[in-house]
Amino acid sequence: MRVRRITTDYYSIRTGQPAAMLLERTDCDHYQGDTRFTGLAAIGALMALALAILACGGGTTSSGSGGSPDATKAPAKVGDTITADNVSATLESVKKLAGDQFFKPKSGNQFIVVRVKIQNKGSDEVDYNPFDFHAQSSSGNITDFEIAPSTYKDNKELDSGKLAKGGSVEGDLIFQVLLDDHGAQLTWQPSFFDNNSDYVWGLGL
Repeated sequence: MRVRRITTDYYSIRTGQPAAMLLERTDCDHYQGDTRFTGLAAIGALMALALAILACGGGTTSSGSGGSPDATKAPAKVGDTITADNVSATLESVKKLAGDQFFKPKSGNQFIVVRVKIQNKGSDEVDYNPFDFHAQSSSGNITDFEIAPSTYKDNKELDSGKLAKGGSVEGDLIFQVLLDDHGAQLTWQPSFFDNNSDYVWGLGL
């Protein structure tokens, strides 16, 4: 009994209730061992408990931001409409464009004209801007729109402005892309968004 009393005091100071429960089980099993053995067993039990807690809480999870594009999805296609925060953008067409004597594409590149349509389907006024759109090569090179050569005759380049509720606008953007870059894309990063996510169409070249 003396051994048991010393053991009880030791555990109540060091570990509290779990040690008392261990001692109670020892009494039920009529265990009569060295106090050093019991102490080592308790330490082992506490280490196992600590490891179990770490295993339960050590993992991490991540989730995408609401309203952001899903990077795992295939890009939209020519003719498709992407809608985000009540604003929609449609890639209506993609056409090749020849240069002129002053504005020529770099060697190995070509000019293209993309026509986009933007619609405000919400109740608040929104801004639009040609700098919201970029061309991205299959190797990840991102470029801004170009000055239109004189061979461009439609006179419908997209400007910047605002759209009231229900308003819409369409216009053209001229880009330089690599010849035969079948993975080239048009990206849209609306200036009214707080995030830096891009919405993507394949150019179908």
